[in-house]
Amino acid sequence: MTARSRAVWILVLLLIVVADAGGCASVQTEISSFVDPDFAGRSFEQILVASRYDDLGMRSATEISFCEELTRTEAAAIPSLHVLLPTREWKDEEIFPMMSERGIDAVLIITQTDAYTDREYVPERIDVQTDEYLTARSLRPYRGWRDGRVRTYTRATRSGGYYVDLPRVRHRIQLYDVSSRRMAWYATTLTAGDSSATPEKMMQSLARQTVTRLMADGLVRCDRPDDWRDENGNRDTGDES
Repeated sequence: MTARSRAVWILVLLLIVVADAGGCASVQTEISSFVDPDFAGRSFEQILVASRYDDLGMRSATEISFCEELTRTEAAAIPSLHVLLPTREWKDEEIFPMMSERGIDAVLIITQTDAYTDREYVPERIDVQTDEYLTARSLRPYRGWRDGRVRTYTRATRSGGYYVDLPRVRHRIQLYDVSSRRMAWYATTLTAGDSSATPEKMMQSLARQTVTRLMADGLVRCDRPDDWRDENGNRDTGDES
């Protein structure tokens, strides 16, 4: 393989890497939490996950995301849709006794407090690239040989010059102790995504960082700590705030 061929293959591989990187959405969740001193050192084993969305699709998707993340811990998780059926009316004095009967010792409540977008300008950029190549030596009829010549080809690529909307969602998250009916843990979060972030990716980030912080605060235990690593392979402790 010639040096020129190797250079072409390296360029192709670089373009593939850049294209793959551009297709991945970037989402980050910042979380701040507080543990009630009376519950310091206590962990919960059976957690009911309840999201306060009127839309059943959002409620179900949120609860499933949190339950999936909680399966990485020693705690068992139950979506509220499996217990607090939306076709029935529930009184406050009925809910806690029913959960005690089912062995549920904590309730995790997820409430969206704000949703908005930040508009960001992508600066215009013009890239100019010039390629040089040598034409082959050729034989012209009746005129003899003509030596090869160096030729150039220049092309300009324009990008940017537009605005993108970046999604931002804030949540309030509370963990209640069923036996005492008191709040044991309180957190506020901000989930920020790039222009290609989907609602599913946003919710997955929120669920993962919330459960990571619950584990770091000692309210749930994890028997497989190696499962909790970030995208760079580092231990994920939830200490992002």
